[in-house]
Amino acid sequence: LLTQFSNPWEFPLPSPLRYLMFLMSSRYRNRPPVPDPRELDIRLPVTRPDFSLSLGDNKSVSVTWLGHASCLFTFPNEVRVLFDPLLGSRASPVSWIGPQRQRPAPCSPEQLPNLLAVCISHNHFDHMDRATLNQLRELQPWLHFYVPVGDAWWMTKYCGVPANQVHELSWWESVVLPESNLEIIFTPSSHWSGRNLFDKNRSLWGSYVLRHGNSAVFFGGDTGYQADVFKQIGQLYGPMKLAAIPIGAYQPRDVFEAQHVSPIEAVKIHQDVKSEKSVGIHWGTFCLSTTEALLQPPDDLKSALDEARLPRDCFVTVRPGGSLTV
Repeated sequence: LLTQFSNPWEFPLPSPLRYLMFLMSSRYRNRPPVPDPRELDIRLPVTRPDFSLSLGDNKSVSVTWLGHASCLFTFPNEVRVLFDPLLGSRASPVSWIGPQRQRPAPCSPEQLPNLLAVCISHNHFDHMDRATLNQLRELQPWLHFYVPVGDAWWMTKYCGVPANQVHELSWWESVVLPESNLEIIFTPSSHWSGRNLFDKNRSLWGSYVLRHGNSAVFFGGDTGYQADVFKQIGQLYGPMKLAAIPIGAYQPRDVFEAQHVSPIEAVKIHQDVKSEKSVGIHWGTFCLSTTEALLQPPDDLKSALDEARLPRDCFVTVRPGGSLTV
């Protein structure tokens, strides 16, 4: 029998019938329209990332948001790790249908600096993109890829990654890269996996912690809120210098609560993992099948921070291509 994974807590994902009924409902049909491209250019401009900035050998860490969940973490001495790279025009297995990019990618795979590793949180199309991964493998053939259990075969078959350069991780499993002393830890999230009708939950999903020197950072991937899990991550590996936490694709809550945190819950994750500074990801790039406006998450994040009585500069959003350094 093929392995099937599950969350070890209640995970009330809507049934296919209920989800289909939502897509046919007035709630979905009456969702806010996508802003005009000229309005988007003003409200969410794209900036070209400056990869020439070097952290040298100091203790700073930076994260650059490349749109949706794609993030590049940079540690001193040019230790760079890329998460969930998707730099194409659609979050889809084909080029002619599927969620279309509303904000251009801030860079192409060719423009990325040399990377030490690529980490994948789970195999959904908006996080594990075949075209981008193929390009990265061709451009940087030395790259090692870290994926959830159950995804290595796909990386080898569809992206041509040599078997000895793709590494599967289970929850709480870690690996230390000897040449850089970077530790990659695969931590839990509350989500699911699947790329077609027949492979639901055949591979794992999760979040990540990176540790380098005295610095730790957190990448949230896609997740619903599970307080015990994120508090445990914070207790084991915190405090985090930086965290990239999803803030989008959360409405309506009765449909998406199990799998996508709201900005209110994202702020709780920020607190649970003991993050010094966090940046919001998983918003403003694709119109997924949710009903919040494309640019609503940052406003809801500010309200959530106010409600939690936290300073607004402890958890921010940046424009695509923008960076946050701590």
